[in-house]
Amino acid sequence: MKRILACLPLFLAACAAPRSVLTSPEALPKGRWQVGADMDFNIPTQTSEALYGSLEQGVDALYQRVSRDSVTPITADSLNGFAKALVAYSVDPLGAQTGLFVRYGILPRLDGGYHYIGGAHAFDLRWQFLGAKAADSLAPGGSRWQGSVGAQYSWQSFDLPSVAGLDKLQEILKFEFKRKDVLVPLIFGKPLGKHGRYGSFGLGAAYDLSFIQYGSDVLKLVERKSDGTTAAFAPLHGDKTISSYGAFANIRAGYRWVYLVGSMSAYWQDYGEFALFGGKTAKLEGWTYLPSAALEFRF
Repeated sequence: MKRILACLPLFLAACAAPRSVLTSPEALPKGRWQVGADMDFNIPTQTSEALYGSLEQGVDALYQRVSRDSVTPITADSLNGFAKALVAYSVDPLGAQTGLFVRYGILPRLDGGYHYIGGAHAFDLRWQFLGAKAADSLAPGGSRWQGSVGAQYSWQSFDLPSVAGLDKLQEILKFEFKRKDVLVPLIFGKPLGKHGRYGSFGLGAAYDLSFIQYGSDVLKLVERKSDGTTAAFAPLHGDKTISSYGAFANIRAGYRWVYLVGSMSAYWQDYGEFALFGGKTAKLEGWTYLPSAALEFRF
């Protein structure tokens, strides 16, 4: 936790697949629109530890050596300290990101939306399978509980930020990263006020499946071996499929057209083994916490 607190002020921007759940358990009425803006804070424990270690190794010193020399020798273990930080940040970045979203009521129990946040694009559909439809009156003695299930597809590729020298590392290692995600949230909750006029609260579980591709072509670094000889690093290319399991809760509060939304999500993921330079690997796993807030308008 101390490492998380030490790194957190350094990261003002992140680029992560949208996994916070800000939607209500009730689908939008047919023909209605919802637009808004949100801010997510992505706080992964594994990334915090990897970045804390890489900061101690001196990113700037390596960058200056590469800028000055035509070829720079470095041991595989030293280089992998930097490579692990790049991979960990790319898979699950530490920081805050802002976004915009829009939703539309397609059918009485079905709506869909688009979300752009931190360089990631996401489309989703949501089906309400439990409770009264939006704008319908509740039958006498009927339950106020509502439930819905959704499916979101997102994709992204990005350049790393300048904080902690990550952009310099990306330049040195010619690092590239792409990912696609499928998120399935299941949410239950109740409206606040008649027809949810004052908002709603919800809680549930989510499953996220990530498809990741990453690679690095080292041009100005060579491996310095224990016997004093040097050899070129082989290009690094890998792909992973990662499952994440999460739980969340959210609350919407407002009146008729304008609402404030707060959400808290937590995910556990075993990222597995990632190939690094010199035939080495790094195992990544940990929790990710996502507090989020949004302002939404309905019309």
